[in-house]
Amino acid sequence: MVKAMSKTAVYRTLGKWCLALTLFFGATAASAGSWQQNVSIGGFSKVHIYTPTSRSPIGDGKALLIVLHGCTQPIDAYLGANLDQAAEEFGMVVAVPDAANKAGFGCWSYWQGTRSRTDGDYKNLIQLATTMSSDDSRNIDPDQVYIAGLSSGAAFANTAACLAPDVFAGMGVSAGPSIGTSASGAIRRCESADVANRCTRYAGSFASHLSTQIASIAHGTSDAIVDECYNTQNAEGMAGVYGVARKKGTNNIEDGSGAASETLWQDGRVSMLWLEDTDHAWPGGNGASGSYINSSAINYARYLGRYFSENNRRVERPADTDRE
Repeated sequence: MVKAMSKTAVYRTLGKWCLALTLFFGATAASAGSWQQNVSIGGFSKVHIYTPTSRSPIGDGKALLIVLHGCTQPIDAYLGANLDQAAEEFGMVVAVPDAANKAGFGCWSYWQGTRSRTDGDYKNLIQLATTMSSDDSRNIDPDQVYIAGLSSGAAFANTAACLAPDVFAGMGVSAGPSIGTSASGAIRRCESADVANRCTRYAGSFASHLSTQIASIAHGTSDAIVDECYNTQNAEGMAGVYGVARKKGTNNIEDGSGAASETLWQDGRVSMLWLEDTDHAWPGGNGASGSYINSSAINYARYLGRYFSENNRRVERPADTDRE
């Protein structure tokens, strides 16, 4: 006798098939969209924007991923970082702004100034996100707006996501010092930080939106610049913000010639990656090139596309009623 599937099980199965089919057909359309370079938008005078032809496999329309450069790294480097591949596969518009208020060495000034929604590049990032997501011609789902970055850009992205959890549904922190740490803590030393307390404090009256935010934290095992202690500190800190427990075991992630070890927290709210044989660079994957872009790592933007689409807490779908 064949046992009948429950209604929830049917919805879950159908949802997985739909996601798999969308990813397959999205992958066949790789690089079908286009880059717009040096666009003036959202308080920034230079933003590279990639618009895919595909749609997100979840929600309504396309997702938006804002990627922040590292110190001394020009935004032109991300034109060769395989962001377009991830954008097409997961229906993500990608925006790469050049920091308007740089600190020394061209860094995002995460350790300077006021950490406020209404100041400096935090204000500009929120304006960039809301301007793009409210533009009907871009067809961006406001429940699928994400921010990520490398090094100083990672710390700044984390801070911005804590300041504006109502705007950013998820974050990707790659080789970033912890929020609220000093400039001296970024180079080959570990500075202790109460990430959970700081993030909640930054959110202020918007803290309720942290209950539906997700975070990916990543670090290369061969990073000789930013101390690897921040990977665990950041992941455990954001898990503390969200109030979720670490799941047992790890998963092996392989993408082209790159590999990573993945640890997850409850409901996929936090993911921690150890990027094998990856130095202090944005993980771009096979064929990637550019300043501080690693071609032997996994394609982190592609990983983020999958992680965000599978774990987004703001987009309703049938299987949500029985999510593990």
